[in-house]
Amino acid sequence: MDDEREFWLESLNDLDEELDAGDLEPEDHEVLSRSYTRKAAEALRGDQGPSDVSEGGGRGRLIAVVAALVVVGVVAGFFLARAVGSRHSGDTITGNDAVSSVPTLLRNAEESAAAGDLAEAIAIYDRVLERSPSNPTALAYKGWFLALEGREAEAADVLADAVVAAPDYPDARAFHAILLYRTGDCSGAADELVAFDAANPPEFINQLVESQGLRTNIALCQIALQAPERFRTLSDLGLAADDAVAAARALWDPTTPDQGDPALALRVYEAVLADQPDHPGALIYSGVMLTQTGLDDQIAEGARRIFQAVDAAPDDPEARLWRAWLAIGLGQTDQAEADLDHLDTLNPSPEIARLAADLRFRLG
Repeated sequence: MDDEREFWLESLNDLDEELDAGDLEPEDHEVLSRSYTRKAAEALRGDQGPSDVSEGGGRGRLIAVVAALVVVGVVAGFFLARAVGSRHSGDTITGNDAVSSVPTLLRNAEESAAAGDLAEAIAIYDRVLERSPSNPTALAYKGWFLALEGREAEAADVLADAVVAAPDYPDARAFHAILLYRTGDCSGAADELVAFDAANPPEFINQLVESQGLRTNIALCQIALQAPERFRTLSDLGLAADDAVAAARALWDPTTPDQGDPALALRVYEAVLADQPDHPGALIYSGVMLTQTGLDDQIAEGARRIFQAVDAAPDDPEARLWRAWLAIGLGQTDQAEADLDHLDTLNPSPEIARLAADLRFRLG
C-alpha cells in the first residue's frame, strides 16, 4: 500500500520537473496532476481497483505517426496515436533521473517512431518492460511496431500479452484486431472490436478505426465465412448490430440496386432484426430492398419497415431520406416535403444532403 502511494507521489514530483523543464504543457500538467493525486488518495484509502490505463489518453503531448500497413489489400495507412503521460501502477521510477523515468522512455520511443526508427522504438520499449514487464503502453506499441516490421508471430505474442495486462486498454485492442484480421482470424478480430468498443476508446482512435473501414471489412469477412451455413441472429455472426448493417450496406447499396449481393445482404438484415427489431439501419435498408423488388407483398412489407424506422428514430437522417423517397414513389408529396424539411434540421452528411437535394429536384 505504502509503495503504491509513494509511486504516485513520486510521479507527481516528476510531473513538476517535466513542467519546469518545458517538457509538459501547463494544461496537461493540471489534468495529469489531478489523476495522480486521485490515485495516491485511492492507495491511501486502500482502494486498489483496476488501473485506468488510458488516463490522460488524448490529453498529453500528442505525437501522431501514420504508418502504412496493408491488411489483406484493404486496410492501409493505419495509425500510431497516443499521449505521453499515461502511467500505470505497475510502472517504476529510478530515482529522479529523467532519462530513466518511464514517461520519458515512452516519449523517447514515440520520437524514435516519428523519425522512422522503429527498431530503436522497440528497443526503448524493451527498456520500459525491463522495469515494468506488464506496462500496457510498451506492450501495445512494441507489438504494433513488430507488426509494422513484418514480425507477425512476435507481434501476436506481445499484443496478446498487452490485452491480458490491460483488458480495457483500447490501443492494444485496436492493434490486436488489425493483426488478427491481417493474419486471417476474422472471428478473433471481431471479438477484439467488441472489446475495443467496451473500453470506451478516445474519439481520435475510434475515428481512425472507422476511417479505415476496419469494422466493415472484418464484418464482411465474418459474413463470408458464415454464408455457407444458416445464420439467424447476430450471435451466430459474432458481430455488433451496427457493424453487421455496415457490412450489409457494402454487400448491397440501394443507390446501385442492380449490383452486389442483395440476397446475402437481406439475410444479414434479418439477423440484426431478429435481435434488435427496431434497429433503424436494418429496418431502413431491408425496407428499401424489399420495396425495390417490385413484388406487391414485399413492397408493402418494405414500406412498413421504412415507416417503422422513422418511428424508432425520428431524427435519423437516413430514415427521413428514405421515407421521403418512398413517399415520392407513392405520390405522397406532402409527406415527402415534410420529411425533407425535417432532414434539413438534422445536420446530414454531405452524401445524405446530396441525395435529399436530388429528391427535392424530383418534387419540383
